[in-house]
Amino acid sequence: MDALSIATSGIQSAQRRLAGSAHNVANLTTPGFRPLRTLQSSQAGGGSTAILRQTDEPEPVQLSHEALEQTRARMQAQAMLGVVHVVDSTRGCLIDILA
Repeated sequence: MDALSIATSGIQSAQRRLAGSAHNVANLTTPGFRPLRTLQSSQAGGGSTAILRQTDEPEPVQLSHEALEQTRARMQAQAMLGVVHVVDSTRGCLIDILA
């Protein structure tokens, strides 16, 4: 996998994490609600994948946990956007060198 594909998969994982957390917060007061949990793992050759799983039993949504999940998603997306920026800058330099 190239760096751009790795960064793209990381951004998609961050989006999924944020979506799951937003869903949990939106359903904070829903009786019997089973929150979503993000399971993120690395892919062979680079990158990551994230899936959302519902808990087996209803449980209360903890806003502190959801705030942390949203912060993780933001930080992951920012880091991956940094990778995209570096890849873009590097490709421009390589083209200049080869020209």
